Amino acid sequence: MSFTPAHLLQQLTQFPAVRRYWIAYSGGCDSHVLLHAMAALGEQLAVPIHAIHINHGLQSQARDWEAHCQQVCDGLSIPLEVARVDAAHASGESPEEAARVARYRIFTEILQDDDMLLMAHHQDDQAETLLLQLLRGAGVKGLSAMPQLSDLGRGHLARPLLGFSRSVLLQYARQQGLVWIDDPSNVDTRFDRNFLRHEVMPLLHQRWPAMAHTLSRVSRHMARSADLLQQLAQQDLHTHRLAGNRLNIPSLQELDKARLCNLLRYWLGEVCGLSTPDSKHLNRIVYEVLPAAEDANPLVSWRGGEVRRYRGELYALRPDATPAATHRIIPWDGKQALHLNNRMLIPHLVKGQGVNRQLIEQGRLSVRFRQGGEKCQPVGRVHHHSLKKLFQEWAVPPWQREQVPLLYVGEEIVQVVGYCICEPYEVNPQHDGLLVTLEYAQALL
Repeated sequence: MSFTPAHLLQQLTQFPAVRRYWIAYSGGCDSHVLLHAMAALGEQLAVPIHAIHINHGLQSQARDWEAHCQQVCDGLSIPLEVARVDAAHASGESPEEAARVARYRIFTEILQDDDMLLMAHHQDDQAETLLLQLLRGAGVKGLSAMPQLSDLGRGHLARPLLGFSRSVLLQYARQQGLVWIDDPSNVDTRFDRNFLRHEVMPLLHQRWPAMAHTLSRVSRHMARSADLLQQLAQQDLHTHRLAGNRLNIPSLQELDKARLCNLLRYWLGEVCGLSTPDSKHLNRIVYEVLPAAEDANPLVSWRGGEVRRYRGELYALRPDATPAATHRIIPWDGKQALHLNNRMLIPHLVKGQGVNRQLIEQGRLSVRFRQGGEKCQPVGRVHHHSLKKLFQEWAVPPWQREQVPLLYVGEEIVQVVGYCICEPYEVNPQHDGLLVTLEYAQALL
């Protein structure tokens, strides 16, 4: 099998129509082939072509590679966008993952509506990805490896070369006299993918010459299975979902474990936007959180997410979404927005809503948080009630109670933000009021 621009055009016609193509151009052989073939298609595409080069700053030659990419793009009359990122990895993070995260952040930012980013991953890359996922104990979704088409930010990400082998693309590059960059880190076998590519794959190819093609077929089978599991999870979510992205625990317990775990993975990852927990943490959710006593407050947390239960409902949260309880008294003028970690109190000066502005201007306004023993007389009630009892009545989960802002005048509670205004501070319809709302930078799920 050979590769030509006509083959690429045939593949592109199977993708959605776009208003602009972006080519992820590293300067290496594969991305140079993709860039060159796209340029050869020219006016047949009827939409503009741009290239994006990510300078990770990890190699001493990084600026030279950047200059090379600019020269190649100038020669092909393709505009090049260069993004320089800090791809240094944190403690406990792999260098490959840090670089990947940095790249995809830029890709997501640059794509506009109906843009498509083209990446030069090929059949051998797909086979390597499948084997790596297998060795990591991935499930069906992981074993589907790299999708040919997916959403990314406001646009699409497509891999039109997945049906072609590395050797076929190399043959095209040589025939066209292309000059590309060879990154020395690509032969460093300390990295898992490089070890697999240079030490393991050649042996497998000797025994099974069609291995890459076969494994790519396996990944397609897994992708179809993953789609079916997702459809099942969507049906189950419709049955067991409550308001606010919570799940109904009694009905969840009617599912068998495999179906339950399938739903939990989908709910946590696709609906709540959290990192998907591994099997160990999923088992803890199934066997510790779901059957816990009504008065218990179980917690299962992992990097990027946590799950709790309250009154028969399952909650998913970001570990960093709930700021630590504060014992400070925060003075506030009630005129400017007040930042509270990842949240913000927003004042609205309106007539006939909120708290009576005249009354709160008579005393010093401040924001506090629950310490215990607070009382409030909600508007319309005859007596004061403990804040603890009110939170129970309002079904506020225990882990959120100390995070609810309390608006004070002097030593009196004026408003439990988001829940009630306290007597005698409600404004009447004829007077000016201060309506205080709470906004989240990262919403509690």
